[in-house]
Amino acid sequence: MIFICFLPFMIQYLWMFASILVIEQGAYINEQERYGKFVFSNFYLLIFFITSVISFILFFKIFKSSLRLDLPTIKIFKSKEISITYAISITVIIIAYISLFSSPSVYWSDEVTKFNYWDTAAYPGLKALLGSTIGYLPFIFGLIFKRYKKTTITLILLYLIYLVGVDQKFTAFLYGFIGFITSYSFINFKRQKENNILNFKKRYLAVLGALIFTLVLIRYTKKNPFEYLNLTPVESVFYRAFGLQAHVFWGVNEKYNYNDHPHSWDISELNYGMHVMMKDFTPEFHQRYLERLWASGVSWTNAYPAVLMRIFPLPIALAFHFIIFAIVPLVYVLMIKTIQRDNYIIAIILFQLTLWLTNIYSMAYFYRLTKVVIIFLLLAFVAHIYNRAKKLT
Repeated sequence: MIFICFLPFMIQYLWMFASILVIEQGAYINEQERYGKFVFSNFYLLIFFITSVISFILFFKIFKSSLRLDLPTIKIFKSKEISITYAISITVIIIAYISLFSSPSVYWSDEVTKFNYWDTAAYPGLKALLGSTIGYLPFIFGLIFKRYKKTTITLILLYLIYLVGVDQKFTAFLYGFIGFITSYSFINFKRQKENNILNFKKRYLAVLGALIFTLVLIRYTKKNPFEYLNLTPVESVFYRAFGLQAHVFWGVNEKYNYNDHPHSWDISELNYGMHVMMKDFTPEFHQRYLERLWASGVSWTNAYPAVLMRIFPLPIALAFHFIIFAIVPLVYVLMIKTIQRDNYIIAIILFQLTLWLTNIYSMAYFYRLTKVVIIFLLLAFVAHIYNRAKKLT
């Protein structure tokens, strides 16, 4: 279970390790307009990775043994939660396609990107439900797959086609797959006591992987975002997946550790950590465009844990990270417990919290913790009221 829960962060670190290997061989960093050099960045990244693993495992075990979440199951017209969850998945897909077919999209406009789709959408208010990728939907597919296998496969295909239509690419597909594996595996752990995260027909993996690659390749053949680097569409697909994902971490390490630049000691920088990083490493001539980029949703990636090394010296940064990372296993433990009790609706809400946390801990947008805390406290309040009502009856 711990491996599956930690998987999004493991992938983040693996991407960054590979990226730094390329950067420190002298690759050109377009965003910073300079060439990389060897400054021991992977050594520092490894220390953060080990700290993350220890923190996650320790707090996961503590929360698993000490936390209890007793919430009521939801029924509508005597339908069980699994049936309600199934209905939700179909409803969301229908709404997504209403938005897709009534708005400019990749399929009929070359001007649409993932950054401006909702600006031109016919029903922009649906963004609150669908977001950029409907990230919770693959998690729902994993919950209902065993009960509604054929329909779920159709829904998955429709979901992938939708993602391409709104110009989502590799990252959205990858994290969608992780969401599916997460819920599917927990259902298996609960019902069959099997710990194989790939306990379904392996051909589904091959078909899904081939489909994702094909869809992204078709999109890049039509409009190659890395043509200015003289990359072919196939090369662009791999560059997008495994490109310079860690140039921010490399830049911070080179500036604050290798060259001993003074630390800011300003913890408020965590609120908009990515913006701070972009200001720090965007060449001065391009600084004037930053506000416009942020307003349109354009940013770099993986500002965390780099921002901690800008704020604090390394030992304090590691200690701070060890403590603050405990929020992640807390939410995962509660999500697992809700699945074990068939509280699928609450599990979906908690999974959405994990998506926000993944974004928070990759982009360093810690202001978003506010809504995570509010929803968490609301669920705790509902559990408290429910338990009191049970005792009175």
